[in-house]
Amino acid sequence: MEESQLQPQPRNTFITILCVLTFIGSGWGILSNIMNYVNANSIEVTSEAIEESMDEAMEQIQDSDDITDKQKGLIEKIMNGVSEVLTPANVRKSSLISILSGLLCIFGAVLMWNLRKVGFYVYIGGILLVIIGMIVIFGPLMGAISAFSAAFGGFIMTILYGVNLKHMN
Repeated sequence: MEESQLQPQPRNTFITILCVLTFIGSGWGILSNIMNYVNANSIEVTSEAIEESMDEAMEQIQDSDDITDKQKGLIEKIMNGVSEVLTPANVRKSSLISILSGLLCIFGAVLMWNLRKVGFYVYIGGILLVIIGMIVIFGPLMGAISAFSAAFGGFIMTILYGVNLKHMN
C-alpha cells in the first residue's frame, strides 16, 4: 500500500520577493527607530536650528510676490506645526509606534512566507498602526503628513500582497 504524501505548495516567486523586501524595509525601519528613540533628546538642539532656518524661509516667503496669501498661510501653518510637535516625547512615542508597526509587518511577512493568508491581515494591521499612531501623536496636519510618508510604501506593498492572496491558504 502506497502512502501518498502531500507536497507543500511551492511559494510564488513574487511573494518571496515581497517578503524579502518587507524583511529588509521593516528591519531597517525598526533599527532606525531604535536609534531615533535613543537619540530623542538631541532633537531639541536640532529643532532650534530647524526653527531658525524656518524663520528665515518664512521671511523669504512673506517677501515673495509669487505666492498667494492663502499659500503663505498654509506654509506658515505647516512650519509652525513642525516646531510644535517635534519634541523628544513625541519622537519617542512615534519611534515606539513605528517599531511595533515594523514588528507586525515582519510577523505578517513571515506568515505570508509560509503561505498563510492571515499574514496579510497582520501586515495591514502594522500599516494601520503607524498611520493611526502618527495622527494621534502629531495631530491632524503633521500626523497626516507623517502617516503618509510612513505608510506610502506599505500601501504599495499591501496592494502587491493582495494581488497574490490567491497563492496563500
